[in-house]
Amino acid sequence: MGQKVIIPDFPYNTHEELTKNGPGFEVKQSLSSWMKYCEIHLKDLHSTEKLCFIGHSVSCIFILHLLSKWNLTLDSAFFVAPFLQKLGGRWEFDYVNKTFYKNDFDFVQLKRLIPTSYVFYSDDDPAVPTKLSQEFAQKLGSQEILVRSAKHFSTESGFIQFPLLLELCKSRINRNL
Repeated sequence: MGQKVIIPDFPYNTHEELTKNGPGFEVKQSLSSWMKYCEIHLKDLHSTEKLCFIGHSVSCIFILHLLSKWNLTLDSAFFVAPFLQKLGGRWEFDYVNKTFYKNDFDFVQLKRLIPTSYVFYSDDDPAVPTKLSQEFAQKLGSQEILVRSAKHFSTESGFIQFPLLLELCKSRINRNL
């Protein structure tokens, strides 16, 4: 498509590390470690470029933190299985995500920074309840897109391609050329 793509390699803990060590150990995946990582890589973004961010799961709320801190304006954003608050399921998810949770963003400002956004959620996600993704979409004024039987949109659940997301990205890019 002729676009520069940056795929961050954020620090994280594997599920095996979490279950082996249990709650109480220091996690790699935190808001501060991800912000530090982005401060290094933000120089790769140029203010003249039209920016499009794609986030999955906890990276969706991280995008909101990032935009709020750096006041970055996007052309569009695509959020897959997003949430703002504690998931209330397995302890491992809430333990590694605890520094990211936030419900009181300035959503008026975020809507200005993200004029066009889409939220994809599944009807059978074992990690993120549908209502949490819908709440995320409503607070941002995002277009909601239900993808049936996609679970958590991960390779572990057999979700290895996302043609709908690709087509929407291409339509945004083509619109901006």
